[in-house]
Amino acid sequence: MASQIPEEHIRHCMLFEFRKGNTATAATKNICDVYPSALDVRKCQRWFSKFRSGNFDLSDAHRSGRPTTLDNDVLRAEVEANPCQTIEELSNSLNQPWSTIQEHLPQIGKISRAGVWVPHNLSEQNKANRSITCNVLLQRHRTDPFFDRLITGDEKWVLYDNPKRKRQ
Repeated sequence: MASQIPEEHIRHCMLFEFRKGNTATAATKNICDVYPSALDVRKCQRWFSKFRSGNFDLSDAHRSGRPTTLDNDVLRAEVEANPCQTIEELSNSLNQPWSTIQEHLPQIGKISRAGVWVPHNLSEQNKANRSITCNVLLQRHRTDPFFDRLITGDEKWVLYDNPKRKRQ
């Protein structure tokens, strides 16, 4: 249930408890009575110290960290020029850490399929090919039922044929 509650709502509850004059421990208990496991005491103590200093801003503060200098357009052009590159090769060619490349590839809509970076979404041609294939299989099934002999596993189709042996 804690994941369904907006974080800012919990912060409003903490501010309410602070203004009532409760301690962080009591506030945590009161909030967790209504929203189980939505808050821990240490987090409430940090917010209460912030409130005591006069800062009542409930939004997330800007966090420090290394800023990203990778332009997604440059990455997209590099991937489209040679979609068979690995993340390590892209990292070396763009002079960026591989973790940055790994984070930005989904942002530009690319995933690795069989060693090639392809768009994540199906194109209209892919959708049409799948539709045609499904219709052909359904028509074939009407004349010769074969779905009972299929075993599926992770997008691979394997035909399983177990003929009955006749007694001789």
